[in-house]
Amino acid sequence: MSEVAAPAVGNRPIGVVDPFAGSCNGLYAILRHLPGAKGIGFEVDLAVFDLTTRNIAHLNAPIELVHGKDLVRSRTHPADHLVVVFVAPPWGDALQPHTGLHLDRTKPPILEIVHDFEQVYGVQPVLYVIEVHEVNEPKALKAVEAAFDWSDLRIYDVNAPGLQHGVLLGTRRWPS
Repeated sequence: MSEVAAPAVGNRPIGVVDPFAGSCNGLYAILRHLPGAKGIGFEVDLAVFDLTTRNIAHLNAPIELVHGKDLVRSRTHPADHLVVVFVAPPWGDALQPHTGLHLDRTKPPILEIVHDFEQVYGVQPVLYVIEVHEVNEPKALKAVEAAFDWSDLRIYDVNAPGLQHGVLLGTRRWPS
């Protein structure tokens, strides 16, 4: 991810958004690879929000955690920022043993999340980092890839078949 983001950054500020922040582990990891970037995370569950808020304070991380749902419009990065969106919604029953991860069945579906972010950041360069599984249902994967100007599927080999995850990187208006 950083090799895609780094060449475009130059002197431009970068902001990272995690609409399903939870413990903020994913957001924190991304920020460690993008020096100077600031993060905004959203968490619905109050107990998780409280615990994560305390943990972030100990890390002194550049993360603003917001409690609530459907708040993407309420906290945004300024218009001059490049934006990285980390998309890892609950999978629910989207992961099927024989067909893999159905990106159209996550809660909410990936394309719905991308659409919502495009409504907010539709003029800014955006790099989407979407959590995927080692096996992804092909039709839904192709539909998500088609939503981007450029995409790249990366599966991380952890030497544990069935447990390998990865990311689908996708860009909109991203400088090359």
